Amino acid sequence: MLLRLLPLLGLAVFVSGSVYPSPSVCCDEKDPIKVTLVVILASEQGNTIDPKLKAIAAEVRKLNPNLKSFKLQSMQSKSFKQGQKVSLPAVEKTTVHLTIKHGADEKNRVGLAVSGPGIAEIEYQTVCGKFLPIVTRYHTKKRERLILAIRVQPCRGE
Repeated sequence: MLLRLLPLLGLAVFVSGSVYPSPSVCCDEKDPIKVTLVVILASEQGNTIDPKLKAIAAEVRKLNPNLKSFKLQSMQSKSFKQGQKVSLPAVEKTTVHLTIKHGADEKNRVGLAVSGPGIAEIEYQTVCGKFLPIVTRYHTKKRERLILAIRVQPCRGE
């Protein structure tokens, strides 16, 4: 399943349900990679956008123009190694599961798998230092849409 790409946010490729070739990795596979998860709640009501979310809100609204308000719920970072699975809290006692599939390759892209409330596991490659927003199907009790923004770093040359 190929999803519409958001090049400004560093998305390289979505691969769902298949295995992509193992790229040559630049860094020592034992080196930890820092993953930042931003939990965003969006609503069709109001017109308030957290100043920290303006760029992400603009990109998300291109595909979801009905979303008007964007609130930063939480931001958390965790360093872990290739193959290690980490679970981070999202909203309403739900969790997001992250796995680093491979470290930065020669194109400075990291392989990542993510699953959580309202999304099945997605495997993709992302450019280091850029956030990838994932609009889930999950709605909170207040009818707010859950959006996950994920960034990996450090990578080659950092």
